[in-house]
Amino acid sequence: MNSRVKSILSLLLLPTIILAACGVAAAAAQERPIIVCTTNVLGSIVNVLVGDQADVVILAQPSICPADYDMKPGDIYAVSRAKILFYHGIRGEYWLEKLLNESGNRDLKLVKIYGDWNTPEGAKRYIRWVAGNLSEALGLNLGSKPDTMIESVDEVAEEVMAEAQSLRASDMNVICMSWQTPFVKWVGFNVVAEYGPPETLSAGFVANLTSTAREEGAALIIDNLQVGVDFGAELAPEVGAAHAVLTNFPGAIPGTGSLANMLKYNAEQLFEEARAWRAAQMMSAQVESLRGQLAVFQAAASIAVVAAVVEAVWLYSAKKRGKS
Repeated sequence: MNSRVKSILSLLLLPTIILAACGVAAAAAQERPIIVCTTNVLGSIVNVLVGDQADVVILAQPSICPADYDMKPGDIYAVSRAKILFYHGIRGEYWLEKLLNESGNRDLKLVKIYGDWNTPEGAKRYIRWVAGNLSEALGLNLGSKPDTMIESVDEVAEEVMAEAQSLRASDMNVICMSWQTPFVKWVGFNVVAEYGPPETLSAGFVANLTSTAREEGAALIIDNLQVGVDFGAELAPEVGAAHAVLTNFPGAIPGTGSLANMLKYNAEQLFEEARAWRAAQMMSAQVESLRGQLAVFQAAASIAVVAAVVEAVWLYSAKKRGKS
């Protein structure tokens, strides 16, 4: 092939080469960044903030404790390509170091957001920190979304506080799973004792906890869904308390997909069970009152019978004397 023919072919193929190059560049430009979150506490925030600007991968699903998470090949691949990873730094994330090593991603930005998230202040802190790091690390335009999310938390907090005061939550003693203690105290209930994961509790601890519940007149035994509900379900009727189950991760129960909705749901569970306990206490008091009234009536009836017998005997004796 002579040089002239080669030149003509090159000119003919040039548009195709240019289009192909543009297509590759466009595909690269359209590829969305991957954001990995260890739990749905973080994932629920990121999903709302980024929308369709990024792909979000959540490792531990909300229905389980993070400590029960099993590493999957797809998660390793996601972390290997991710731009940023959000985590809590809690003991349940003991598997994170291995996951990071397996991924081999040395350019991954790690963001640790620590502290409680199941109180309004904690939830708002998480929203601010996640939003700030997303903007800084990925340059995403989040608009007014962070402020809107924070406003939702504030609205829920105001509603919960009003209901707690109306219910006089501070007058009720409760026992709860320790991971729910910050929220339960924030609502206003008086936490007289708390417990860790049920599988870690000794027989002696359970015996002491049962005694405390009886002595303090505990109104509620509060379980954390992700570590099991059997412990509270067994203890509550034994000590005359109601049983409430709260979730520590948004999305574990329908309608709790955001931190604001999770807070609202948990508060509703506490209030519902507190009302049930109060109603049971009132019914028990009424039963005791009726028992007392019945005892008085029975005593009065017994006295009346004795009096009637005495009177009958006296009349009989008088009549007999009269005949004499």
